[in-house]
Amino acid sequence: MKLKFNRNHFKMVGSLLAVILAAILLLLYLSNWESRHGIVDVSDNDADDGRMLLDGLYYIPNDHLEVILLIGVDKFESQEQEESYNNNQQADFLMLLLMDRETKSYTVLHLNRDTMTEIPVLGVRGEKAGTITGQLALAHTYGSGGLDSCRNTAEAVSNLLYGVEIDHYIAVTMDAVAKINDLVGGVTVTVLNDMTSVSPALSEGATVTLTGDLALAYVRTRYGLEDSSNLQRMERQRQYLSELRKCISEKSMSDDTFFMEMLEAVSAYLTSDCTANQLSLLYDRLSVYKDGGFHSMEGEAIVGEEFMEFYPDQEALKRMVVKLFYVVNAQ
Repeated sequence: MKLKFNRNHFKMVGSLLAVILAAILLLLYLSNWESRHGIVDVSDNDADDGRMLLDGLYYIPNDHLEVILLIGVDKFESQEQEESYNNNQQADFLMLLLMDRETKSYTVLHLNRDTMTEIPVLGVRGEKAGTITGQLALAHTYGSGGLDSCRNTAEAVSNLLYGVEIDHYIAVTMDAVAKINDLVGGVTVTVLNDMTSVSPALSEGATVTLTGDLALAYVRTRYGLEDSSNLQRMERQRQYLSELRKCISEKSMSDDTFFMEMLEAVSAYLTSDCTANQLSLLYDRLSVYKDGGFHSMEGEAIVGEEFMEFYPDQEALKRMVVKLFYVVNAQ
């Protein structure tokens, strides 16, 4: 089910949408992340009650966290999967927003869509039918492409991160990028890589104002380029979103109707289990919470039999999960 808005919600939710869109390619604006100080050797002897044992100390889940999964959905050429309930959409961009109600801060965890992990599979009637190992992005292909696909993606992300709880999810189709881009009058970038195979205008080092589908191509294209890894595409996305964020800020300062126009333009592309009131409360918190930093997984990207595959460093991943989602057990 698509998220429904009435006009009374436009203004209060519009600002949140800008944050999410500047988050849903947040790759732009955040180029560094915190070092993992204070976390050392990880023990394999975790407790059965949800605690994690690390450097001789037990950690428990931080119950002050609210975790929101942000998904940028893209379409691909579907292949027949006769024994599964599937669609032709994949999660091209995945990011977790961690809101800590106690410290009044938020933290961002970006997930590589090529991560090889356990993915829940849905049967012909939409029921769970086991798991497969594949790219994290493909978790969204199971289901109708709506809330059930978002839930399936959330379960795959949770499994990847040692069972952390995900409270809500917000998905925006990547088609919204071109619409937002043109609403701000285009976004100017210095082209980072040779993309003349996509457009003659995208020669490396050229300064280009991206409009319409060219903006979407700049942040989405990777196949057919000299370096087709997701990592280089993420670098372009970081750059683009940094500039988009500036444009959104400038536009909103000069036009107090801009957020409503933006929301009206992309609301059809938005799917979430949040109500409009929950989204507005989320924005209220984001506007006053302090930035706790940006994190990403360590690991290795390789060329698989058909696609790029990213294998996280499991020890580093586990330490990061403890750092972001757990607190020391005081008992």
